[in-house]
Amino acid sequence: MNETSTAEQHVIERVRAALPDEFHVYSNVHWISRSRVGGPARDGETDLVIAHPERGLLIVEVKGGRISVDGHGRWYSGPHELIPAPFRQAQASKYAILGKLRESPEWRAGDPCAGHAVAFPDVDLASLPPGARALGPDAPTQLVLDGTALETPQSTRSGVERAYDHWLGDGAGTGVPLGEHGMQLLDRLFEPEVQLRPLLRRQIDQANEELVRLTRAQFDVLDHLRGVRRASISGPAGSGKTMLAAEKARRLVGEGFRVLLLCFNQPLARHLAGQLGPQLETGRLDVFTFHELCLRMGREAGVLGEEPAVKDRSWWDEVLPAALDKAVQTVGGSYHAVIVDEGQDFARSWLETLPFLMMEPWEDVFYVFHDPSQALYRPDATSTLGLQPSFIPDNCRNPPAVHDLATRFYNGSESIVALRQTGRSPELIAAEDDRATVEALRRMLHTLVHDERVLPGQIAVLTAVSLSASAVWQQRVYGNEVLWNGSYDDEGHSLGLAPELQPEQPPDVILCDSIRRFKGLEREVVILVELRTDDPQLAPFLYVGITRALDHLAVIAPAAVLARIRDG
Repeated sequence: MNETSTAEQHVIERVRAALPDEFHVYSNVHWISRSRVGGPARDGETDLVIAHPERGLLIVEVKGGRISVDGHGRWYSGPHELIPAPFRQAQASKYAILGKLRESPEWRAGDPCAGHAVAFPDVDLASLPPGARALGPDAPTQLVLDGTALETPQSTRSGVERAYDHWLGDGAGTGVPLGEHGMQLLDRLFEPEVQLRPLLRRQIDQANEELVRLTRAQFDVLDHLRGVRRASISGPAGSGKTMLAAEKARRLVGEGFRVLLLCFNQPLARHLAGQLGPQLETGRLDVFTFHELCLRMGREAGVLGEEPAVKDRSWWDEVLPAALDKAVQTVGGSYHAVIVDEGQDFARSWLETLPFLMMEPWEDVFYVFHDPSQALYRPDATSTLGLQPSFIPDNCRNPPAVHDLATRFYNGSESIVALRQTGRSPELIAAEDDRATVEALRRMLHTLVHDERVLPGQIAVLTAVSLSASAVWQQRVYGNEVLWNGSYDDEGHSLGLAPELQPEQPPDVILCDSIRRFKGLEREVVILVELRTDDPQLAPFLYVGITRALDHLAVIAPAAVLARIRDG
């Protein structure tokens, strides 16, 4: 350690030991500043900054060794000239620090009390000629902490107070007090405690490669089942079942099979069709929802009566499935393979009809992908079909913290393994009523899009109620962000569009849908809203909703719902 740094450390230790807690002492302060607006940036540093809420700032430059000044005002430490001179350096540092304070948007009070001083720990002012009161016109001895002043804590504090007194005088016109706010600001300015993290947008981009790798590894499941013609493949949410269903269809079409790929919800059917565009163009693949299949075949066979203007549950659960049964008897089977995704949504009688859509009902390929924990409409009946079962234990979709929440609502007996290694912790935000929910969502969407730079198309707001009953949907405009769903009107009523007629989501809007309809799909950021403790479907809603999140999950709900999430 050289002589100068030894002197600096000695002074820093002495001052810190001498001053009471109301003083803050900052050592070796560095900055970058400009001498004028638009001017070049310059480095700056000072050895010691002392701050007091009432007395203000004292900037101290430390110079070790034997100090001397020649007749031309040049300063030396031993044989080395000090450029700039110590007092000039301390003064420049004072103005630079005041400038940094002015730059802060947190400080609007004007310039605080501020002075400068020097410390010469290796010399004593007593060595000056008798009667000497200054080392130069700009260097009064009241602003010098010499070796004598630094001998004891008492003498050190007295030396610091003497320098403050020189600048403050009677206190008139010296500047505003720093106060507690100013002291806290100086702490953040000179001794910042900062943790840099990637924006959520960057985390999403970085996670995509990991997701693709983990999901493609699930293709091994299909390889192991290559010789199996009738199989049920179950697994938790995020295990890649939908991707495997699409891949099985892709492989079979490539082998010349005529394939029917079925699911329950229109959004999932549209997603699957988008994944399998080249296969659809061959004419050997059809992708439908179950009810769309019933409509098409019922009309083709002429067994479906006139559609009612208002379709109640019996239309979907009884009339359309009955039309499919009659159509199969009339038209017969035309497929070599039927693949069902989200099979837990299908009634047992529906599943039992599907093999008759194939040319050889008991010989052709029949695969059902399902998860009993996601059965929102009826109990999962897949196990009654006599298919060869296979289970996928991996969750390759959700970050670990999201997976941990989801497993609290998984009702299977199997142990589920989270393959993702990193990710953010979910946000649980209390909102007791519709008004609080809307306001919390507005703040969250602003943070996600403007602060975290997440694209609107990477966010899904999922409600536990229908859009027609959703206060979140009725609001729709949240500051600069707008909720969108191309299948529903402004009142939340279905437009009755077939999957191929669904509009593409514009890039500048945020999808809002029900948890039910979004099952089988995923989004980088998922926000769950309008969950109720008295809903008998709360547990499956939570399981399905939580597991839609690829990178980040937020839940805005009453405190009782959040407690249920935390406690499982």
